[in-house]
Amino acid sequence: MPRYRLGFLLCDHAIDVLAERHGDYPEMFATAFAEVSDTIDWLVYDVTAGELPSAVDECDGYLISGSRHGAYDCLAWIAPLSDFVRLVATSKRPLVGLCFGHQLIAQALGGTVRKSDKGWGIGIRSYLIAAHADWMGVPVDSITLPVCHQDQVLMLPPAATRLASSAHCENFMVHFAPHVLGIQGHPEFAPAFVGELVEWRREKLPETTYHDARESIAKSHDNRMVKRWIMQFLGIPVLDQ
Repeated sequence: MPRYRLGFLLCDHAIDVLAERHGDYPEMFATAFAEVSDTIDWLVYDVTAGELPSAVDECDGYLISGSRHGAYDCLAWIAPLSDFVRLVATSKRPLVGLCFGHQLIAQALGGTVRKSDKGWGIGIRSYLIAAHADWMGVPVDSITLPVCHQDQVLMLPPAATRLASSAHCENFMVHFAPHVLGIQGHPEFAPAFVGELVEWRREKLPETTYHDARESIAKSHDNRMVKRWIMQFLGIPVLDQ
């Protein structure tokens, strides 16, 4: 079976104390998605160091990681990444963004991203499915995923379709363009990592938010299903259930 060249646009590195136990994001993603596909060649581009594909067709599809930074931050690598997103969006190459990647896509295509006045979304949370797409397979009513964010997509770009939502995060999963998908969650995060991330963030969290996030770690989640959705959207063969 042909290998799929997945361009992994890395927008941050895992916090040192967590990377020691869980690996940096390229390792974490490769391990997490190996659960659902064994045909991926991960081509890592450290966007924060100025690395981007020289042409859109350098890879079969693209995945943008999360980041501690904001899509609206004045960082030297944000504009070139936004330009590349717009190039991919007008091509036939599929593109998926997670968390920061989701927000960056929205902003690059004309949407609005800001720090939400609804506060932190952190822990393992549930979202209602607002619209069904063929690549999602059997219809479901909701999904439950790890999250860690303050910023949100507050206004969608033109022609975007909301696929999943909650009272806290209206634009949780969005079909931005025919080959462009964004998800605010982190299906690559194992519950153990989420738990440690909550502890690392504790001093920045309101007390009720912290305790609620801690309790949520025990919830069942849909990481595997959403990782399969991402593979199917990108056109990557998935392993049998």
